[in-house]
Amino acid sequence: MHIDFTGRQVEISPDLRRYTQGRLKKLARLLGEQFGLHVILTAEKHRRIAEFTLKFRDRTLVGIEETSDLRTSINGAVDKLARQSVRLLERRRTRKRRPKPTSAVLLNALATDRVDREESRVVHTERLPLKPLSLEEAIESLDRSRAGAVVFRNPQTERVNVIYHRPDGHLGLIEPEA
Repeated sequence: MHIDFTGRQVEISPDLRRYTQGRLKKLARLLGEQFGLHVILTAEKHRRIAEFTLKFRDRTLVGIEETSDLRTSINGAVDKLARQSVRLLERRRTRKRRPKPTSAVLLNALATDRVDREESRVVHTERLPLKPLSLEEAIESLDRSRAGAVVFRNPQTERVNVIYHRPDGHLGLIEPEA
């Protein structure tokens, strides 16, 4: 956290500096330590103005407060920055995420230790990306992988196919009907 102080018609004493830095600990907890801050404290007749400009990542947040007391102005400006920071972080957290790609297939491996179909259960679920592969490329991919099956998109038919090892040692290919 890097803080620059500017005083306009106000002398910034070490006590005022410590007070401001103490109030900014709340922002440091919210945003971490990677932000820059410019504090401008101004005195005009009976008004005391605190202006805080915070640069966080690619955002600039500004909090301005005007009262008759400098410490009250600092409190108000810091509170405004805190509200803006929370709103910014919430917006990032609740932003709509990209939809899951349609090229992912849910592959369920059924337990093979039981013979009864009524007692079969899903023991492992895995999301796989669908890659456009020719049949030869899919066979090579199956030989390289430790998995028992490869799910791929056939570029000629644009359909999802599955190639797998059969119990007799040969390869099986599952193609959907046209």
